[in-house]
Amino acid sequence: MKTIKDKNYSFKHTSERLYERYGLIITRAEYDNICPETQSSIFISAERQKYDIQYVYDINFKNQQIRVVWSKIRNCITTVLPKSPLVKQERRP
Repeated sequence: MKTIKDKNYSFKHTSERLYERYGLIITRAEYDNICPETQSSIFISAERQKYDIQYVYDINFKNQQIRVVWSKIRNCITTVLPKSPLVKQERRP
């Protein structure tokens, strides 16, 4: 059975990643309030996918700067990225 990735799924996933990566807890009300504000935050990058465009933003939440992924299709934050994203390493010959 395929997981339905809607706003409820996105909230649950985002709250789990936020706690795991930043030690912060977010309520559903806080999530609903920051989702509309995300697009006016610091834009980092965009990635086109098959059925969606996902944008990466740095937002301020509870006095911390966190990096989030915003889905154009779902119109909400879908996940939280680590503080220092992994840098793609070149393979040695």
